[in-house]
Amino acid sequence: MTPRKYVPFLLGALLLAALLLIPFSRNANPASVGKPDGKSNVQPVPGELVVDQLSNIHVNVSLTNAEFEQLERQNSNFMMKYPHIQVKLANEASKENAYRMWSLQSQQGEAADIMLLSNGWIRPYAVRGFLKPADSIMTGDALSDQMTGLLEPLKWNGYLWAVPKDVNPYLIVWNKELLEEADLEAPPTDWPSYQAAALKVIELHAGASIVNWSPGDLYQQMAWLSAFQNGQNNSLQVLPLNESQMSQLSWYQELQSKVSGLDGGDTSSLEEAFDQDQLLAAILTWNDYEKLDEAIQSKLRVNREQIQDPWLNGRSFAISSSSRHEDEAILWIQEMTDVNNQQLSYDQSGQLPVRASLYAFNSSLQSEQVRIPPSWWTSVLEAKKSNKPLPLPDPYWPDKWQQREQLWTTYSKDGLDLLAYLDALQQLAQ
Repeated sequence: MTPRKYVPFLLGALLLAALLLIPFSRNANPASVGKPDGKSNVQPVPGELVVDQLSNIHVNVSLTNAEFEQLERQNSNFMMKYPHIQVKLANEASKENAYRMWSLQSQQGEAADIMLLSNGWIRPYAVRGFLKPADSIMTGDALSDQMTGLLEPLKWNGYLWAVPKDVNPYLIVWNKELLEEADLEAPPTDWPSYQAAALKVIELHAGASIVNWSPGDLYQQMAWLSAFQNGQNNSLQVLPLNESQMSQLSWYQELQSKVSGLDGGDTSSLEEAFDQDQLLAAILTWNDYEKLDEAIQSKLRVNREQIQDPWLNGRSFAISSSSRHEDEAILWIQEMTDVNNQQLSYDQSGQLPVRASLYAFNSSLQSEQVRIPPSWWTSVLEAKKSNKPLPLPDPYWPDKWQQREQLWTTYSKDGLDLLAYLDALQQLAQ
């Protein structure tokens, strides 16, 4: 065979060898060693989110329309900042329906990645295995900027189970002029003192109400009953009623006509009642109190010592135990609860932020704040009301709360019927 005849053969052999060597040349790249698909196998720095593909996470909330619209704007900003994470928000306006639906989804392992839960639901959800610990979210400044009184109730079994978003405590406001007429320089701190003051006001003002209870507002009723317990807090004991609670409610049976039923958000009616000295005391959420005219606020005395369990009427973000996107969920919660978003939420809703730095006197942040929450709230939200630990979490505490709340709605929406309410509570507790 002549040399020319070998040329095609040699060229074919070289071409075949080159083709066989291509896969080996790909694997020679150290960034792709160990990955059959050729993607990077370099280990990320701990805590750093790895962006391999698009992630979709779901968030369930129960908010007013205005609050939900604001969260949608904050979420849009988040997705622009992190385009590899797409977040779908779902809002159930009814808190009662939200609890039933989310509990069922959690039982079935189909819950959203993130849920905005009422603080009273956190420990029961944790006990039932519905949540993942949230300790990894609370690090550095995020942890040091939290207030103890808001974090402790979210802990169980050595773990933190949610990250606070906001809080809207109930507070008792007193009519200063009526207190003076009842020979009191300050609001009564025990039940006999209140009874004496109430009877004195009725004697001097036949048409006056001695307290306002909004129909169906169980938080309001529990805050009132707990205010005169001499340090023994019973806000978490929903059923059965203890002897002290029964005694206080029974006392009103003969005075039902002296208990007004104005809605806490009915600012104009409350202002009129206080202005005309027709109301001794009312229990309001902080954001409803702030809506009152300043002239009316000046006529009222807020007893800061009677603010019981301020954390209870608050909300926190929790991660579902069934979530497969924990890193993305952590990042989203961190963004939604940062100082800037806390301030935006407070500016719109009036519900108190949970970051201590937003309350600090002469804080560098205050020059940029549209509204500044009163600094005295810091001591209230930081404090533990009792040295006694919280009771062991009852996994069905939210169910008991809703049962009692439904009864209170039934026997207060069309006029107060305390006798029937007490009978129904006793039957429910049996």
